[in-house]
Amino acid sequence: MFYKKSAFIFAVLIFTQPLIFPQEAADVSVTEVSLAETSTSQTAAPQTAAPQPAAAASDSASAVPQAQSAEISSATATAPKTAPLSGKTEIFFDAEAVLQEAAAILSQEKEEAEPDQEYTELYTVIPEAKRYSVGLGGMNHTLTKKFRNQFLREHGQKQLTAILYDSLPYRNYIRAQLKAKKMPLILQYLPIIESNYKINAVSRTGATGLWQFMANSMHPYLKKNTWYDERLDPWKETEAALKKLQENYKMFGSWELALAAYNMGAGAMTRVLKKHPGKDFWYLAEHGYLPAQTRDYVPKLIAAADVIENAEYYGVLEIGAADKALDTHPVENYEYVTVAGMISLDQIAKLTGIKRSELDFLNPSLLKKCTPAGEKYSLRVPAGTSKEAEKALEKADIATDALIYVVQKGDSLWGISRRYKLTVEDLCKVNNINEKSILRINQKLVIPVFK
Repeated sequence: MFYKKSAFIFAVLIFTQPLIFPQEAADVSVTEVSLAETSTSQTAAPQTAAPQPAAAASDSASAVPQAQSAEISSATATAPKTAPLSGKTEIFFDAEAVLQEAAAILSQEKEEAEPDQEYTELYTVIPEAKRYSVGLGGMNHTLTKKFRNQFLREHGQKQLTAILYDSLPYRNYIRAQLKAKKMPLILQYLPIIESNYKINAVSRTGATGLWQFMANSMHPYLKKNTWYDERLDPWKETEAALKKLQENYKMFGSWELALAAYNMGAGAMTRVLKKHPGKDFWYLAEHGYLPAQTRDYVPKLIAAADVIENAEYYGVLEIGAADKALDTHPVENYEYVTVAGMISLDQIAKLTGIKRSELDFLNPSLLKKCTPAGEKYSLRVPAGTSKEAEKALEKADIATDALIYVVQKGDSLWGISRRYKLTVEDLCKVNNINEKSILRINQKLVIPVFK
């Protein structure tokens, strides 16, 4: 994003409530909702604010703050033509060709979008400011304009500014992953729409985390059990979300359709496209072939990206300052220490000298604030501390490696303990079981290895 340094007033507005816009006159049949319709659950570690960088490349459009027409203009572009099914997966285009095209687009310079005189007169505080594309089409679509106008109101500006500051601990990591995977940088703003960038956000339907995975859509990306919920881990959930989006893109051949499928499900999107082959997202949205939430999902993302990346053009300097703060916030660096069995973060902090707050921040998926019993667990620690931490844990007779033993017929805790030169007490403690527990055939036990 191109900023004139001398023009910025770095005003920091901190707001914590979810982003909810006031209802406006319904000149377009769009249900107005908060950016992310979620409620926050405090089962995860609290988020810490920090600074963040600028965003991605884009595509041209103009914008005018006018009353919306009840009739939505038709999109002229069409989606790739459908191809026959292959196995259970629907492929709606030549995947290899589209991926090559995407890589070429990503390597190009940022495009300048067509300026709009009316917006310039009303909003721009820097006369030479330009508007840049955000990488997806539809910047001037009626649906996108509706949400852009909401973001440009005073309330919307304050909320978007607060969310950008909340994104600071995670957005640089997400940007780095997007660049490495050659994915559009506009996707860094998707957690704004999904969760207001709250790692512990939980929707009314149970979707959880920055990227709002449902429990029934976690497999094979993420795991959840009594001890941890990886949806609450912003790094692991980011990996899962980007993988899912890539799969959607390979299936549907357009990022707009890939995003819509992320919201409504790839299966549901496949069924829609079977009924309306060759149609793009905007056609489906205009003609009522998508659920209302999905219809609004993509325009809302494009509108948010437009306002953030073109903050100078729109004269919303607080949003620009919040986005610019990312430039001074480094990507979080961490290492791993293997811990066998259950041990509390409190105990780990005391033994290793690592601050408890750092362990909480790096391991937000641990529901009980301890490593899981009966499992060899990779615990995140700050970069440069893993070797010393491992030595400290070993010195306290805490295993930093383990074997997984499958119980056989005739096994007992005493017999297994003797075989591996452990005490029954150690074996039970690591596996969170009682010394009088009855073992089951094929039950898995963690056998701690003391180096």
